[in-house]
Amino acid sequence: MMTAATNPDPIKGDTRPEGLLGGAGPDLKPPGDHGAHVEPDATMHRSPEQPIDQHHDQSCLVQIYPADVVDGMLLIESDELVIGRDAGADLMLPDNSVSRRHAVIRRTSQGFEIKDLGSTNGTFVAGEQITKVALKSGDTIRLGSFLFKFLSAGSVESQYHETVYSALTRDALTGTMNKRYLLETLKRSIATAVRQKQPLTVVMLDIDHFKSVNDTYGHLVGDEVLREFGQRVGTACREDDLLARYGGEEFCMLLTATDSVEAMEVAERCRTTVCDQPFQTAAGPLNISASFGFAVLNPDHSETGLELINRADERLYEAKKSGRNRVCG
Repeated sequence: MMTAATNPDPIKGDTRPEGLLGGAGPDLKPPGDHGAHVEPDATMHRSPEQPIDQHHDQSCLVQIYPADVVDGMLLIESDELVIGRDAGADLMLPDNSVSRRHAVIRRTSQGFEIKDLGSTNGTFVAGEQITKVALKSGDTIRLGSFLFKFLSAGSVESQYHETVYSALTRDALTGTMNKRYLLETLKRSIATAVRQKQPLTVVMLDIDHFKSVNDTYGHLVGDEVLREFGQRVGTACREDDLLARYGGEEFCMLLTATDSVEAMEVAERCRTTVCDQPFQTAAGPLNISASFGFAVLNPDHSETGLELINRADERLYEAKKSGRNRVCG
């Protein structure tokens, strides 16, 4: 584990989906930023010679978004940890969505607190924008495009492993499952459906005109829309339905023991949940809609998960082509 992490060289060859971590839009950049966007560093790494249980008395931060740098924790060993884009920060996050001196975590007699240092895009704890607040173990901390989890002393080891497992199976931004988990579950579900001669449906769904949201209001507002979208669709799904982020603004639902009639009902309920009320964002209320396409597995025909997804994707394209904000299947 490391107590400081500053690598001045930006990550090269980033392949994350478009619209997630790009620099802030024109209304969201910190003052004085005129250069090209700089991709985030892999800021935290765990040294193999220092096992976790040697530091039960230490609190730490675990970076959970972007998920491609989840490989360790940052111990908070000093009384003050300054976080920002500046090279002199204790935890440097070289991304234009982060201010030069964004926030500071301080040790108090009761534990730790975090204070925003007048950042442009704000500091958020447990989804709420804060000026200063005491940190509780398990709190999520959002700084620009970065998401961390704070783990307090005494609970580090178990929560660390739980946090990393969650990061490997869930999309940290939307709270839905990720593509890898979806594909693994879909493979098993198809085998079960074929064996038991039960229907199984895959629904592909995509936010309409999402690129214009990013282009007009910036990526942080786009992130707000993605987060709200995942929450709305998740509440409209049935308890045993699986919702996953497939990539960018595209999501996928796996509906087991579900035929085309039931799939249409579920997809329509999700569609109306998305478009009925405006999304509340930092740029004001935005009217958002989504298009849906679904395909039902034929249990008598050998079909892979990707083939089923591709058939659903064709129906999604049909929904887009015929006017958007509709379900085709």
